[in-house]
Amino acid sequence: MPIFSHRRSYAETVEGRRRLFSRLKVLLLVFLAFEVVVGLFVASYSVSSTAMAPTIRPGDKILGSPIAYGPVTALGKLPGFVRPDHGDLVLVDPPYAERPSFWTSVADAFVRFVTFQRVSLTGRGSEASLNGPFVERVIAVPGDVVSMRDFVFNVKAGGHELSEFELSSHRYDITKPSLPQGWDPSFPLSGAMSARTLDKDEYFLAGDNRGASSDSRLWGPVKLDRIRAQVFLRYWPFRRAGAP
Repeated sequence: MPIFSHRRSYAETVEGRRRLFSRLKVLLLVFLAFEVVVGLFVASYSVSSTAMAPTIRPGDKILGSPIAYGPVTALGKLPGFVRPDHGDLVLVDPPYAERPSFWTSVADAFVRFVTFQRVSLTGRGSEASLNGPFVERVIAVPGDVVSMRDFVFNVKAGGHELSEFELSSHRYDITKPSLPQGWDPSFPLSGAMSARTLDKDEYFLAGDNRGASSDSRLWGPVKLDRIRAQVFLRYWPFRRAGAP
């Protein structure tokens, strides 16, 4: 019995290509809309370190707003609505972290989009985690004089020196480590820091877990263009959902 194969007609071929291009166009439009929302308005991040304990813990999922301080685009950092203030929680790229090229960022964004954030071209291993972004708290802003005693920062702003808690409009607690006996105050993460005056466009950031945070005590103040977003919500775990 002969076996007949169906050859697609020219009209069927054209129609198949039209459907394929139509689906690709829809996928591209959805991707562009997703990138606009994530790049400008709200982005989700998963926390994996203890640097912000007890405020934010490993496994917490948070939302950040890039547009608050100005989103970073291919044209540079755009103006934001507000400036980082004392006590704000922010997502920041440390000064030493190299940023990927524009086209690498675009390709990585598309790969993450089609794989539902499971695959990334820039990597998600230990090396990538050292480059951020990190969740940090704004301790001091341009023009402030910041120092630290017993793991608590003191900030001189406008001629008055106050503790970090008195200056902040956010209520939070910190974790103080137990240092080994004989630990020299000049060592990193010792709990003490001499006064430092911040220059224009310099922000001093620190984690709430003062013994387990890589922050401005180690890599110095950061400029505004390194601050990605303002953290405004923890949405998971549900029982602790709300403003962090």
